[in-house]
Formats: sequence, structure tokens, C-alpha cells
Amino acid sequence: MCKTYAEVAMEVIREDWELRKEQNNPVFNQERIAQMMGISRSQLAKALTTDKNPTISFICSYATAVGRPMDELLYTIGRREVEEQRSFLISNQMTTRATTEN
Repeated sequence: MCKTYAEVAMEVIREDWELRKEQNNPVFNQERIAQMMGISRSQLAKALTTDKNPTISFICSYATAVGRPMDELLYTIGRREVEEQRSFLISNQMTTRATTEN
């Protein structure tokens, strides 16, 4: 099954967050980033653990808070979504061929 936009978007944001945490930069702690986003730390933590459909304002405020250009983050999400759909279509095509050959 193909991932939804929400799943892909949150996957990209989670990966970005994990990379920032690995840098051990105190600027990138949940409390500070959440404050810059205008949400509570628990809201940010919950958002990072669920595939709830992120609003464009959430994506943009996250990008701003971590200092990542918004267009770069949106491009990464879009590219990943296209890759996901392409993989899904290829998989379906291969399944269909195998079914019709039998």
C-alpha cells in the first residue's frame, strides 16, 4: 500500500529532526523548537510520533524553527512522495504481470 502524503511528510520531518538531534546541538531541543513553533513541547513530541496530516503552517513553522529553508523541506517531501508513488506503481505492475502470466 502506498504511503499517504501525511505519512511521507512526517517521515521526512522525523528524519530531519533525528539528524538535528544527533548533532547534539543544544539549540535543537524539543522545548526550544516547540516554543519557536508556537506549540507546546508535548504537541511537538506527539506530532513527531504520529502520522497525523501536518498542516502547511506546521511544516513551515518547523522549517523556520530549525533554520531549514521552507522550499527545501517542501521539495524533499514532494520528491519522497513521488518516489513512494513510483515504487508502489512498479510493485503493482509487477504483481499484475505475475497474476496474468499464471
